Amino acid sequence: MSSPSPIPRAPIGPRRGRSSASGTDGPEGRFDALALVGRFQRMLQAQERSPCTVKQYGHIARTFLAFTQKPLEEVTLRDLEAYREYLVLQRHYSKNSVYTTVRGLTCLFRSFGYAVADQLEPPRRPERLPRYLTEEEMRRLFEAVSGSPRDSAIVHVLGFAGLRVGELCHLALEDVEFERNILHVRSGKGDKDREVVLEDRTRAALDKYLTERTLAGESNPRLFPVGPVTVERLVRKAAQVAGIPRRVTPHMLRHTLATALLSRGCDIRYIQKLLGHASVATTQIYTHVDTQALREAYQRARPQY
Repeated sequence: MSSPSPIPRAPIGPRRGRSSASGTDGPEGRFDALALVGRFQRMLQAQERSPCTVKQYGHIARTFLAFTQKPLEEVTLRDLEAYREYLVLQRHYSKNSVYTTVRGLTCLFRSFGYAVADQLEPPRRPERLPRYLTEEEMRRLFEAVSGSPRDSAIVHVLGFAGLRVGELCHLALEDVEFERNILHVRSGKGDKDREVVLEDRTRAALDKYLTERTLAGESNPRLFPVGPVTVERLVRKAAQVAGIPRRVTPHMLRHTLATALLSRGCDIRYIQKLLGHASVATTQIYTHVDTQALREAYQRARPQY
């Protein structure tokens, strides 16, 4: 297979004789692709999109503008389709990558008031079963972070409350309600608030962590004043210390919680509410994950031919 053709770089700076509502005009009038991408990313930040989304969509916008070398108001549906074909045929993008690119381009054009990308159809993504840890691996993971009150509290919240990493990083001190054993998740995915149960071990881990913070004189209003990258690194490092051979991410702990709850008989509607899924259809993927539970259910219900 030949190497993928490189995406051409868009010239940076003003182009003579052109003005554009979707970029900034320089002394010679050329639209500034980098300035446009910067504005787009600031819009995403103002919408409180995750840092990962801001970075990813910024890259999508930058590479598309480099390919088309047109301001947004001049882009046609045919330009977008040509770019999609280029990604598939020359860059060998997977369906997932093309899907994400189409979502990013749709967001880019909508952000500046253009609807042309709404007509660009994303491919159907292949359904992949979520990866998760066994309960034994989770016990080893908790042990691996037991020496750090902060890391232990983070892993307990991820593992027992099922928060997304962005939700965890946005938690405020006031979101912990020890009196009711509740953790308030504000402006989660879809800008929806929800409450999750603060079980005993997580409560104890948070109490220890907050006591250490108080003794250290910390006054930051955020519960965990860290970013998503820091959380991802600490989870990955903890998994290595725990002797887990796979690459472990914070989102895997969310999958692990859902799988464990379902395998122990928890109603899927409660799992949906806990995870903050808009539809139970999203949660139903976990019914296909636990092979052991499936095997046991089959053995109990198998027909007696």
